[in-house]
Amino acid sequence: MSEAANVRPHVPGHQLAHVLGEGASSVVWAATDPVGRPVAVKVPRARSDESQHRQAELERHVLTAVRHDHLVPLRDVVHLDDGRVALVFDLVRGASVRALVRARGHLRPGETVTLLTPVCEAVAALHAAGGTHCDITPGNVLVTEDGRPLLADLGAARLAGSGPDEVLGTEGFVAPEVLAGDPPTEASDVYALGALAWHCLAGYGAPQTPIRLDLETVRSHVGPELADVVAACIDPDPARRPVSSDVGRRFFAAAPAEPVEVVVAPDEASALTQRLRREAAEQPARPPRRSGWLPRRTAFLAAGAVVGLTALLLLGWSLAPRWRSGPAAPTAATPSGTARSAPPAATPAATPAATPAATPAGVADVMTDPAAPRLDPRGLLQALADRRARVLTTRDAAALTTVHEAGSAVLREDEQVLRTLTAHAQSYAGLRLSVAQARAVSATPTRAVLRARVDVAAYGVVSAGRRTGRPGQRGRELDFTVVRGAAGWRLASVTAPPAT
Repeated sequence: MSEAANVRPHVPGHQLAHVLGEGASSVVWAATDPVGRPVAVKVPRARSDESQHRQAELERHVLTAVRHDHLVPLRDVVHLDDGRVALVFDLVRGASVRALVRARGHLRPGETVTLLTPVCEAVAALHAAGGTHCDITPGNVLVTEDGRPLLADLGAARLAGSGPDEVLGTEGFVAPEVLAGDPPTEASDVYALGALAWHCLAGYGAPQTPIRLDLETVRSHVGPELADVVAACIDPDPARRPVSSDVGRRFFAAAPAEPVEVVVAPDEASALTQRLRREAAEQPARPPRRSGWLPRRTAFLAAGAVVGLTALLLLGWSLAPRWRSGPAAPTAATPSGTARSAPPAATPAATPAATPAATPAGVADVMTDPAAPRLDPRGLLQALADRRARVLTTRDAAALTTVHEAGSAVLREDEQVLRTLTAHAQSYAGLRLSVAQARAVSATPTRAVLRARVDVAAYGVVSAGRRTGRPGQRGRELDFTVVRGAAGWRLASVTAPPAT
């Protein structure tokens, strides 16, 4: 905790209890208001000048009037004796989308729709009242204890077309025109919504570039389901972006909404964790409670919660890969709060024909033999899986070329995995990818499609010298496209099998 957070400020009419969080410019305190309601009080580190005082007062009248089921309301603006201006919000218990994505690697398209649709509606309500949010980020979208997404931190918000000229927002979610010096607008909030969706789907932020990305590039990162609406939202030309009142509808129509699997660290959402465990123990078969906030379609609450210190990052050979396939196999919470994999539903595609009988060649041969996909598809995929597990364990990015085809989306995805591991000073221990079954769908001496299931054995995540065990996971049946070049067979893509 910083020195500033150790000094409890005096906020007239409010009793401050403890620090909830700190940012570069402010400290957020848990508190109670004059009538005893729990609130969060955001206190800036620096004093405000007279113009900021006037701006705060003007915005208070607009922002306190905005009420939406998915917007954390600004309750009050309080002037402190030392010249600072504190902002008072409802106190929300839950997990941020940033925490969910950090724990799980990325969210599925349907989960992203579940989270983004109501947030888009909340932003549209704010715009209709004459305000702009200016800081829509994964850290400012919360999932409450009852599974409701909420857009938080109206502290950055301001009236459209007013206020100081400095750049507002969080790096990675600021529209190009705002970075260039233009004031935030409704269109810049729409850009941030698209960047938020990109972050949910890919696990990392959208590239901030003044150049329009072609649709195929967007699809390679976020998948086909939501690529059109994401690309429209992050268009560098504000005039080409959809209006905020239309964004929620476009997300909602792009893919079927589905329950959100909540995966967070206990210290990031202890109240949420305790509630889920308590309900699981008391009523293990209780169906999810309905909510009315997704119109015209079944509402989705946080379901199948999995709680842990870290989560499997982008092991896309066992889970459905985010750039092409559908949702990953769901998980369910046991009464003890630990996770178990839910077995996939039996379908014709889940029981492929047996692998053709053949004497497996050595690893070196199977990696170069033109007939390997036809004679030993399981052996070929296992050799590639072993190489990939070794690369992820050693974090040797250069060795990815021994697994993936140059320029492929799967290569870019694993490069991002290694960057994420390095950024968080984490590594895998005992990682083993096991090809449970495989068969050739098509095969030529230079290109083949292998339909297979790859499982992940129990492994460990090492962080700061401490190893945390993670359970194994049964994979989904996927199509692995491999190509043979001068150096042998390499993986070109991983896709969901075509619907039958």
